[in-house]
Amino acid sequence: MKKLLVLLVLAALLVPLSLSIVGCGPGAEEIAKNSIKASEKIKTLHFQITSEQQLPRAPLKDGKVEKQNYTSSSSGDVDQQSGDLRVELELAPGVPVTAMQVEEKLYIQLGGNWYEMPESFQLPTPVTQSLSMSQYLKYFKTLAKEGDADVDGEACYHLRGEPDMKELVKLPGITDLLKDPGTGQQIRSVDELADAKAVFDFYIRKKDYYMKQSKASIDVRATEDLIKLGYAQAGDRVKLDQVTTLSKFNEKLNLQPPANTQPWPEG
Repeated sequence: MKKLLVLLVLAALLVPLSLSIVGCGPGAEEIAKNSIKASEKIKTLHFQITSEQQLPRAPLKDGKVEKQNYTSSSSGDVDQQSGDLRVELELAPGVPVTAMQVEEKLYIQLGGNWYEMPESFQLPTPVTQSLSMSQYLKYFKTLAKEGDADVDGEACYHLRGEPDMKELVKLPGITDLLKDPGTGQQIRSVDELADAKAVFDFYIRKKDYYMKQSKASIDVRATEDLIKLGYAQAGDRVKLDQVTTLSKFNEKLNLQPPANTQPWPEG
């Protein structure tokens, strides 16, 4: 689920060109072109991500009804030139984790201790990392200009797009989304992924065409593991919503390796 959101929001950050033009001022195609060009000027940025997963059912466990909605959040800074980054999130409620990737080495702070992770352990591609625009041009079937919006006090153009999921699943590396990121076991078929429905909203700053915010709303078929746990029945669907807000463009970052680290315990 989480990796599905990652890829789809990556696509959202790279607004594809469209012939759908609505309202006065620049149209969707011109705004998209300007945003793509402006993104090349962004060297560093800060991001905040909030996600919500709405499960179709809530089973009983130990006489209590389980949660049906799950929320998570993360924030961090990225140097898009070097690939260095810092991310803060909760591994579980009340269990904060900080991850840093500096000079191609990954460090994780857990329980107050910094660990240097083995090379085999890799973070998923950060949601803010730029990808080639050309990969996505043919994977969105609509992109329309909506009314202007205000995001954190900044005037923004608002675009709304809907990808063609049957085409999107043809992207290189898409098979990674069929697996559980923790265990590597396959939890979803290509057909299930292609059956997902997604809508994206993009908010692009008027003053410089930097991407300020993206919103993803995804409706996907429940996986077998959710059915076995009682959170869904055959045919049920899961709703996923994610908001990514970007700020502090091109501010100087000081991402340094932790002073004291220990190796990640094996086994």
